[in-house]
Amino acid sequence: MSLRILQLSDCHLPEQAGEPFRGRDADRTLAALVAQLVELPAFDHLLLTGDLTHHAGVEAYRRLLSIIAPLTGTRHWLPGNHDVHSTMQAADAEGTLGRKQVDLGGDWTLLQLDSTASPDGRGGGSLAAAELDWLQRTLVTLRERHVLLALHHNPVATGSRWQDAIRLGNPDALRRILEPAPQVKGLVCGHLHQALALEYAGRPVWSAPSTVVQFALGRDVLALETDPVLSTPGCRWYALHDDGRIEAHLLRLSTCEEVLSA
Repeated sequence: MSLRILQLSDCHLPEQAGEPFRGRDADRTLAALVAQLVELPAFDHLLLTGDLTHHAGVEAYRRLLSIIAPLTGTRHWLPGNHDVHSTMQAADAEGTLGRKQVDLGGDWTLLQLDSTASPDGRGGGSLAAAELDWLQRTLVTLRERHVLLALHHNPVATGSRWQDAIRLGNPDALRRILEPAPQVKGLVCGHLHQALALEYAGRPVWSAPSTVVQFALGRDVLALETDPVLSTPGCRWYALHDDGRIEAHLLRLSTCEEVLSA
C-alpha cells in the first residue's frame, strides 16, 4: 500500500482574476491543470507549498480553494514569501489547512514548516528559532514514524546565482536537526519555479514546478524559461510507501497555447 500526495506550488493568483502574472493568467493555468488532474486516480492528500497568491487578499485565497475544489484529497497549505499568513488564516474557515503536524495515514506524518521568518525583502526567508525548536521536539515523538517535511524555501543551492541568494536563510540550523533524525525520509519545497531533484542532509529534496510560469535554471538574474516543455505549468505527486520509500513523479500541463497566454 502507498499514499498518493499531490503537490501544487507557486500559483501566484493575483488580487483580481485575469490579471496577468509574468504574462500568463494564473487562474486559467491552474484551472486547466486541475481539469487534467481530476482524470487521474484519486489523491489522498493535496499539499500547497506557498506563494499561493501574489500579495493578494482573502478573496484570492478563496478563489484558489474554489479552483482546486474538484481535486480529491485532504488539503494542507503553508506560506511562501508572497503570501500573507494572517490572510491565509482568514480564508481557512475551518482552521485545518495550516496544521503543522498531519497524520497522512499508515506510518507517515507530514510536518509543515513556515520558512518566511526574517524576510530579506528580496524573496528569501528563514526558519524562526521557535520553528526549529518545535521541529526538534516533534521529531523526538516521531521516532517510529516516517516523516515527510515540507517548506517553501529550498534549503540547498541550485546553481542559479539570483535564486541561491534567496534560498532558505539558515540551512545549517535545519541540517543539525535532521542529521540525527533518520525518520525524515525526504523534503519537498516550492519557490524555485522548477522541477528539481536535489539532496540535503543526506535526504532527497524535490521542488515542484509552478502552476503558472517557470524560471530558467543556471542564471545570474531572473529569467523566464522559454523551452516549450520546461516552461509549461506543472506539479508533482509522490507515492509514499510503507517501508519509507518515496517515489516522486512530475506532471506538466498538456494544453493549447490559448491557455498559456494572458
